[in-house]
Amino acid sequence: MSPVRRRVLAGAVAALAVIVPAGLAWACVAPVSLTTVSPTVQPGGVVRVIGRETAPGAPIEIRLNSPTGQLLATATGQPGGMTAKWELDVPIPASVQYGTHYLYAVQKYRNMNAVIPRAAIYVGVQPPPPAQTEARAAAFDEGDGPSAASLVMIGLGVAAAGLLVVGGLSVLAGSSKRAKPEAASPLIPQGDN
Repeated sequence: MSPVRRRVLAGAVAALAVIVPAGLAWACVAPVSLTTVSPTVQPGGVVRVIGRETAPGAPIEIRLNSPTGQLLATATGQPGGMTAKWELDVPIPASVQYGTHYLYAVQKYRNMNAVIPRAAIYVGVQPPPPAQTEARAAAFDEGDGPSAASLVMIGLGVAAAGLLVVGGLSVLAGSSKRAKPEAASPLIPQGDN
């Protein structure tokens, strides 16, 4: 096998050694999520939650304000997998105070709680307005850059400097060959005239 083929084969094996484990690790991590149809609810009302990509069939507890908070509802028999989606109506107790609260989806199944999904709800209040992003400039001021003539002069200067460097290296390479003393040839007589 030629050295080039060996290098290509070694590169391919090295790439696979990185890509395959990374792909398997990524495939095992589902981005579990929890959202609401409408985030506003009154005390004693019902909010509809939407869960995605949870383990199939394992119960999912919806808890208030923390993963160990008050149990509000339990989803069972939901589909699972990377494209699974389930919905559940969650009753909000009448004793919940006005303000922002969080619902947590806790699933006790094969360490599915590495990241516990949560959704914000607004009890008796309106959600805050979306964050304002900084206005983007419609156009940029180009200012006075270098003229075309100065760019041409810079290009010619760089080319001349490059030629000088190459010429200097050529002279040095040629002079090093001439500097070596030649050995006396046995066929040419030396000395006696």
